[in-house]
Amino acid sequence: MSAPLPRSRAAIALLACGIAAGAATDVLAADPIACELTFAADDWSPHRQAAHGLGHVRCADGSELRVRVSIKGVVRGDAGTPRVRAGAGSFTGVTDPRDVLGGYSVARGDSGPNLLMRKGGVTLTVTGTGDWWAGGGRPGSLVISPR
Repeated sequence: MSAPLPRSRAAIALLACGIAAGAATDVLAADPIACELTFAADDWSPHRQAAHGLGHVRCADGSELRVRVSIKGVVRGDAGTPRVRAGAGSFTGVTDPRDVLGGYSVARGDSGPNLLMRKGGVTLTVTGTGDWWAGGGRPGSLVISPR
């Protein structure tokens, strides 16, 4: 058995271990990646109250994902059928391109053309075109899945 370290040496050893552990954590934490989504969702299902379509995610790190998009929306007044002819979105909080996959719910609705949606720590700001979107319709949820 080795002799116990004097208190000052033990404190230095503990401090060095703490610094090394902190450095390891910093190495494991990934930098955020900017990712953009383009999609169209005009295959409306009245039974499921959802529009389905296809999209593409492109990230600043060069990665790309082909995705399926499902938008659940409520038809209100003159908003028309929930079809998005062309949609676009930008993500924040992404550290791996696969972080964009999953279900998003409305975080905050804007009166303008954009809608803020959230899935855990990932945020999606989405906008679209088409009669439904132009008439004030907005998705209540949006699901992005791989294809």
